Amino acid sequence: MHRELLKELGRFSVKGIGGIAPGTRFIVVMRSKLVDAKWEWTIREELVEAIEELDIFSANSFSDDALVSVIGNSDISSGTPHFEYNGKSKSKKKSVLVQNKYLYPRSHRVSINALRHANYKCEFDNTHLTFTRRNSDLNYTEPHHLVPISYHNNFDISLDAEENIVSLCCNCHKQIHLGQGFEVMLEKLYNERKDLLKKVGIDISLVVLIKLYKNYKYEIEY
Repeated sequence: MHRELLKELGRFSVKGIGGIAPGTRFIVVMRSKLVDAKWEWTIREELVEAIEELDIFSANSFSDDALVSVIGNSDISSGTPHFEYNGKSKSKKKSVLVQNKYLYPRSHRVSINALRHANYKCEFDNTHLTFTRRNSDLNYTEPHHLVPISYHNNFDISLDAEENIVSLCCNCHKQIHLGQGFEVMLEKLYNERKDLLKKVGIDISLVVLIKLYKNYKYEIEY
Protein backbone atom coordinates (compact mmCIF):
# COMPACT_ATOMS: atom_id res chain seq x y z
CA MET A 1 0.00 0.00 0.00
CA HIS A 2 2.71 2.50 0.98
CA ARG A 3 4.52 1.91 -2.32
CA GLU A 4 1.36 2.83 -4.24
CA LEU A 5 0.94 6.01 -2.21
CA LEU A 6 4.55 6.99 -2.74
CA LYS A 7 4.35 6.27 -6.46
CA GLU A 8 1.09 8.12 -7.03
CA LEU A 9 1.52 11.05 -4.66
CA GLY A 10 5.24 11.27 -3.96
CA ARG A 11 4.60 11.70 -0.26
CA PHE A 12 5.96 10.28 2.98
CA SER A 13 9.53 9.84 1.78
CA VAL A 14 12.15 10.32 4.51
CA LYS A 15 15.90 10.33 3.85
CA GLY A 16 18.93 9.83 6.08
CA ILE A 17 17.42 10.07 9.56
CA GLY A 18 19.85 9.46 12.42
CA GLY A 19 22.33 6.72 11.68
CA ILE A 20 20.53 5.51 8.57
CA ALA A 21 22.65 5.40 5.45
CA PRO A 22 22.29 8.40 3.11
CA GLY A 23 19.65 7.91 0.45
CA THR A 24 17.61 5.48 2.54
CA ARG A 25 13.89 5.91 1.94
CA PHE A 26 11.21 4.76 4.33
CA ILE A 27 7.68 5.66 5.31
CA VAL A 28 6.44 6.10 8.86
CA VAL A 29 3.00 4.53 8.61
CA MET A 30 1.83 4.56 12.24
CA ARG A 31 1.84 6.94 15.17
CA SER A 32 1.96 5.67 18.75
CA LYS A 33 1.21 7.01 22.20
CA LEU A 34 1.09 5.54 25.67
CA VAL A 35 -2.47 5.31 27.00
CA ASP A 36 -3.12 3.75 30.43
CA ALA A 37 0.23 1.95 30.37
CA LYS A 38 -0.52 0.53 26.91
CA TRP A 39 0.75 1.60 23.53
CA GLU A 40 -1.99 2.80 21.18
CA TRP A 41 -1.17 2.73 17.46
CA THR A 42 -3.00 4.72 14.80
CA ILE A 43 -2.43 5.38 11.11
CA ARG A 44 -0.98 8.81 10.41
CA GLU A 45 -3.62 11.38 9.53
CA GLU A 46 -1.76 12.30 6.32
CA LEU A 47 -1.79 8.65 5.25
CA VAL A 48 -5.52 8.35 5.87
CA GLU A 49 -6.09 11.43 3.71
CA ALA A 50 -3.92 9.97 0.94
CA ILE A 51 -5.77 6.64 1.06
CA GLU A 52 -9.07 8.48 0.71
CA GLU A 53 -7.68 10.64 -2.10
CA LEU A 54 -6.63 7.60 -4.15
CA ASP A 55 -9.85 5.73 -3.27
CA ILE A 56 -7.80 2.84 -1.88
CA PHE A 57 -9.83 0.18 -0.02
CA SER A 58 -13.08 1.90 -0.92
CA ALA A 59 -15.99 -0.51 -1.27
CA ASN A 60 -16.84 1.33 -4.46
CA SER A 61 -13.58 0.17 -5.98
CA PHE A 62 -13.81 -3.51 -5.12
CA SER A 63 -17.40 -4.58 -4.47
CA ASP A 64 -19.66 -5.16 -7.46
CA ASP A 65 -22.89 -4.47 -5.59
CA ALA A 66 -21.42 -1.38 -3.95
CA LEU A 67 -20.24 -0.08 -7.32
CA VAL A 68 -23.76 -0.14 -8.74
CA SER A 69 -25.16 1.22 -5.50
CA VAL A 70 -22.85 4.23 -5.36
CA ILE A 71 -23.57 5.07 -9.00
CA GLY A 72 -27.30 4.72 -8.41
CA ASN A 73 -27.12 7.13 -5.48
CA SER A 74 -24.69 9.59 -7.06
CA ASP A 75 -25.68 13.14 -7.86
CA ILE A 76 -25.21 12.92 -11.62
CA SER A 77 -25.95 16.17 -13.35
CA SER A 78 -27.80 16.26 -16.66
CA GLY A 79 -25.55 19.18 -17.58
CA THR A 80 -22.38 17.07 -17.49
CA PRO A 81 -20.66 17.06 -20.90
CA HIS A 82 -20.86 13.99 -23.10
CA PHE A 83 -17.94 11.62 -22.56
CA GLU A 84 -15.84 10.55 -25.56
CA TYR A 85 -13.59 7.50 -25.66
CA ASN A 86 -9.89 8.26 -25.90
CA GLY A 87 -8.91 4.92 -27.47
CA LYS A 88 -6.01 4.39 -25.08
CA SER A 89 -5.45 1.28 -22.98
CA LYS A 90 -5.30 1.64 -19.21
CA SER A 91 -2.45 0.31 -17.12
CA LYS A 92 -3.25 -2.84 -15.20
CA LYS A 93 -3.50 -2.50 -11.43
CA LYS A 94 -2.71 -5.13 -8.83
CA SER A 95 -5.46 -7.22 -7.27
CA VAL A 96 -6.15 -6.43 -3.63
CA LEU A 97 -6.97 -8.89 -0.88
CA VAL A 98 -10.37 -7.98 0.56
CA GLN A 99 -12.01 -10.30 3.09
CA ASN A 100 -9.80 -13.25 2.11
CA LYS A 101 -10.52 -12.80 -1.57
CA TYR A 102 -8.44 -11.14 -4.28
CA LEU A 103 -10.48 -8.53 -6.15
CA TYR A 104 -9.52 -6.28 -9.01
CA PRO A 105 -10.05 -2.54 -8.42
CA ARG A 106 -12.71 -0.95 -10.55
CA SER A 107 -13.45 2.76 -10.64
CA HIS A 108 -16.97 4.14 -10.33
CA ARG A 109 -15.73 7.22 -12.20
CA VAL A 110 -14.82 5.07 -15.22
CA SER A 111 -18.24 3.40 -15.07
CA ILE A 112 -20.02 6.75 -14.90
CA ASN A 113 -18.01 7.92 -17.92
CA ALA A 114 -19.27 4.89 -19.85
CA LEU A 115 -22.87 5.62 -18.86
CA ARG A 116 -22.41 9.23 -19.94
CA HIS A 117 -21.14 8.08 -23.33
CA ALA A 118 -24.29 5.98 -23.77
CA ASN A 119 -26.49 8.91 -22.69
CA TYR A 120 -27.85 6.70 -19.91
CA LYS A 121 -29.67 4.43 -22.35
CA CYS A 122 -29.66 0.65 -22.64
CA GLU A 123 -27.08 -0.23 -25.29
CA PHE A 124 -28.67 -3.57 -26.07
CA ASP A 125 -31.89 -1.79 -27.00
CA ASN A 126 -32.15 1.96 -26.42
CA THR A 127 -35.96 1.78 -26.52
CA HIS A 128 -36.04 -0.28 -23.33
CA LEU A 129 -37.94 1.53 -20.61
CA THR A 130 -36.21 2.34 -17.37
CA PHE A 131 -36.84 4.71 -14.48
CA THR A 132 -35.51 8.14 -13.62
CA ARG A 133 -32.65 8.42 -11.18
CA ARG A 134 -33.46 9.56 -7.67
CA ASN A 135 -30.96 12.41 -7.68
CA SER A 136 -31.32 13.69 -11.24
CA ASP A 137 -33.57 13.70 -14.28
CA LEU A 138 -31.44 11.09 -16.09
CA ASN A 139 -32.38 7.51 -16.89
CA TYR A 140 -31.12 4.82 -14.54
CA THR A 141 -28.88 2.26 -16.25
CA GLU A 142 -26.11 0.06 -14.90
CA PRO A 143 -22.51 -0.44 -16.07
CA HIS A 144 -21.51 -3.90 -17.28
CA HIS A 145 -17.97 -4.99 -18.15
CA LEU A 146 -18.41 -6.75 -21.49
CA VAL A 147 -15.24 -8.76 -20.95
CA PRO A 148 -15.76 -9.70 -17.28
CA ILE A 149 -13.24 -8.07 -15.00
CA SER A 150 -12.85 -11.37 -13.14
CA TYR A 151 -10.72 -12.51 -16.10
CA HIS A 152 -8.22 -9.68 -15.65
CA ASN A 153 -5.40 -12.22 -15.23
CA ASN A 154 -5.87 -13.17 -18.90
CA PHE A 155 -4.88 -9.69 -20.07
CA ASP A 156 -1.84 -7.43 -19.79
CA ILE A 157 -3.92 -4.26 -19.57
CA SER A 158 -6.86 -3.17 -17.43
CA LEU A 159 -10.36 -4.37 -18.31
CA ASP A 160 -11.75 -1.48 -16.29
CA ALA A 161 -11.87 0.82 -19.31
CA GLU A 162 -14.82 2.81 -20.66
CA GLU A 163 -14.57 1.00 -24.00
CA ASN A 164 -15.19 -2.31 -22.19
CA ILE A 165 -18.19 -1.05 -20.22
CA VAL A 166 -21.70 -1.06 -21.67
CA SER A 167 -24.75 0.68 -20.27
CA LEU A 168 -27.66 -1.72 -19.67
CA CYS A 169 -31.14 -1.45 -18.21
CA CYS A 170 -31.66 -3.51 -15.04
CA ASN A 171 -33.46 -6.31 -16.86
CA CYS A 172 -30.80 -6.70 -19.56
CA HIS A 173 -28.06 -6.59 -16.96
CA LYS A 174 -29.57 -9.49 -15.04
CA GLN A 175 -30.35 -11.41 -18.22
CA ILE A 176 -26.81 -11.24 -19.60
CA HIS A 177 -25.59 -12.76 -16.32
CA LEU A 178 -28.37 -15.11 -15.32
CA GLY A 179 -30.86 -15.59 -18.14
CA GLN A 180 -31.33 -17.60 -21.29
CA GLY A 181 -30.41 -15.98 -24.59
CA PHE A 182 -27.37 -14.19 -23.22
CA GLU A 183 -25.40 -15.35 -26.27
CA VAL A 184 -27.61 -13.22 -28.54
CA MET A 185 -27.04 -10.22 -26.30
CA LEU A 186 -23.28 -10.82 -26.23
CA GLU A 187 -23.09 -11.13 -30.00
CA LYS A 188 -24.85 -7.81 -30.57
CA LEU A 189 -22.85 -5.92 -27.96
CA TYR A 190 -19.57 -7.54 -29.03
CA ASN A 191 -20.04 -6.69 -32.70
CA GLU A 192 -20.64 -3.07 -31.78
CA ARG A 193 -17.57 -2.95 -29.50
CA LYS A 194 -14.96 -5.28 -30.99
CA ASP A 195 -13.06 -2.53 -32.83
CA LEU A 196 -13.05 -0.31 -29.75
CA LEU A 197 -11.86 -3.21 -27.61
CA LYS A 198 -8.96 -3.92 -29.94
CA LYS A 199 -8.00 -0.26 -29.94
CA VAL A 200 -7.49 -0.34 -26.17
CA GLY A 201 -5.66 -3.67 -26.26
CA ILE A 202 -8.54 -6.02 -25.38
CA ASP A 203 -8.28 -8.55 -28.19
CA ILE A 204 -10.83 -11.34 -27.84
CA SER A 205 -13.08 -13.28 -30.19
CA LEU A 206 -16.82 -13.72 -29.75
CA VAL A 207 -16.37 -17.49 -29.38
CA VAL A 208 -13.90 -17.04 -26.52
CA LEU A 209 -16.06 -14.37 -24.89
CA ILE A 210 -19.10 -16.66 -24.86
CA LYS A 211 -16.98 -19.42 -23.31
CA LEU A 212 -15.90 -17.04 -20.55
CA TYR A 213 -19.52 -16.34 -19.69
CA LYS A 214 -20.44 -20.02 -19.75
CA ASN A 215 -17.56 -20.89 -17.44
CA TYR A 216 -18.17 -17.96 -15.14
CA LYS A 217 -19.51 -18.64 -11.66
CA TYR A 218 -22.09 -15.95 -11.32
CA GLU A 219 -21.21 -13.63 -8.52
CA ILE A 220 -22.78 -10.72 -10.38
CA GLU A 221 -19.85 -9.13 -12.22
CA TYR A 222 -20.42 -5.47 -12.97
